[in-house]
Amino acid sequence: MRKLIESNHVTLGGEIGEPQEWAFPYLDDEHVAYASRLLDEADALVLGRHTYEGLAAAYTAMPPDPFVERMNAIPKYVASRTLRDATWNAHIIDGDVGEFVAELKAQPGRNLVKYGNGPLDVALMERNLIDEFHLLLTPVARGRGQHLFEDLPSAPQLRLERVTPFDSGVVLLAYAPGESGA
Repeated sequence: MRKLIESNHVTLGGEIGEPQEWAFPYLDDEHVAYASRLLDEADALVLGRHTYEGLAAAYTAMPPDPFVERMNAIPKYVASRTLRDATWNAHIIDGDVGEFVAELKAQPGRNLVKYGNGPLDVALMERNLIDEFHLLLTPVARGRGQHLFEDLPSAPQLRLERVTPFDSGVVLLAYAPGESGA
């Protein structure tokens, strides 16, 4: 069975909104290696509408390099109640998003990657469909904006799997759903 891995940049205060404003100075060679490996080990993305629209606008405007080319080429599945047409090698998920993702995970293939954190997480976490959370803790204090897991009715129980510090000061925290060790 394929794994669904969610990857997000997050500030010290738990904010995830507008990472282009605060995370870019920390995107060093270690981050590029991590992001490239994550994408290379996947054969599709699962995205909410807001994340899809932001990434599509950004990546289609970037000069080509191996990561940008892979991001543009990989199939994308977009959860949206309002979007009717999709470009950027994307397909809109029709019907129950949890059922669709469960069926996608059951198919043979490599991992699925999900960027962004919002309403889509509620549907996926209620069904325990996210296998790993990769939180790129960035040494920035922001104090405002969208917060990690803010749409969930209750806090998820997560188990720390590994910690990877980057020279930039970013710390990759990899969690799996389940009981914490505390």
